[in-house]
Amino acid sequence: MHMPRPLRPDRISPVQLEGTDPVIELYKRDVDRSLLREALKLTPDQRLRELIKLQQLAEEVRRAGRATFGN
Repeated sequence: MHMPRPLRPDRISPVQLEGTDPVIELYKRDVDRSLLREALKLTPDQRLRELIKLQQLAEEVRRAGRATFGN
């Protein structure tokens, strides 16, 4: 069985890097890339702290839902 050779970034054409796959393009139009850029400016420690805050918010929303609607 022939295995494809791994891609090397120095051998990828600019057209391939732009992502001309129509399915990918459909997904990309609904992604706010500015949020991704901002997240990538954070250090790994800062990203983890943001994740922890998000988890705490989610738990608080679950608790409020249970208090309001039961379960």
